[in-house]
Amino acid sequence: MRLSFLNGEHADFVVEDGVISLGSAEGNTLVLAGRDIAPWHARIAVDRRGIVLEVLDFAARTHVNARPVREKALLRLGDVLVLGVVAMMLKPDRDDAIQTALPAESEDTEDTPDGAPARVVLRGVAGSHFGRAIALKQRLVVGRAADCDIVIDDAQIAPHHATVENIDEAICLRDMGSGAGALVNGLRLTTAVLHSGDQLAFGRDHFLIEAPGMPLRGEVAAAPAPAHADPEGGDAATMPNDGRGSIWWLIGAAALIALGLVWILLRGA
Repeated sequence: MRLSFLNGEHADFVVEDGVISLGSAEGNTLVLAGRDIAPWHARIAVDRRGIVLEVLDFAARTHVNARPVREKALLRLGDVLVLGVVAMMLKPDRDDAIQTALPAESEDTEDTPDGAPARVVLRGVAGSHFGRAIALKQRLVVGRAADCDIVIDDAQIAPHHATVENIDEAICLRDMGSGAGALVNGLRLTTAVLHSGDQLAFGRDHFLIEAPGMPLRGEVAAAPAPAHADPEGGDAATMPNDGRGSIWWLIGAAALIALGLVWILLRGA
């Protein structure tokens, strides 16, 4: 992950796993200069569980996606963090971290039947759609026009700006000619393959991609296990078994028992 400063106060700062501190005092991991920056303003902890912001000075001005934070906040790639007047965005380590080659566009743009559950949801986390969950069954059009599926009232957004599509188990962003695309985890892209947990931003409106059962970014979808797998490593589906083996085993066992009984009777005689 890296912190990219929106107004160019610093070069991009790469954040490794661990804890960094931010503030105006010497001794911070990242020393910030600007109005309303506290000496020891905040710290960011990064580990396998996620990215956590902890505010160290409760009186200091701290915002995430324009929402004030007093104590702690869970951060995601694509979030805009503002300490005082210094704004920074969380981005992937590299600009080429997101796949931009898309599957072929589907000719059938009709949604699946209303009764069918949607596996993918765009959840508003900032802006006018905050708190709203928008189901993606096959295709959503995003733009300023009233006939769009997601209407964004922003002069920088084209009337028909972009689509978010579900194509062959892939979630795709596709620009509709605006040239501006969207921010995907903080990167400006016109096409992108999206994953569960990604953040998608059109102007001030930010959406979190929620897709239970689909892989997170960096994960590989697990291949389904073969049916009736044999515990010894073989595949039972390829091993014919009509039950005759178990019948002959029972017959043999019964014969041995009968011989044992005959031997006992003869000794008793």
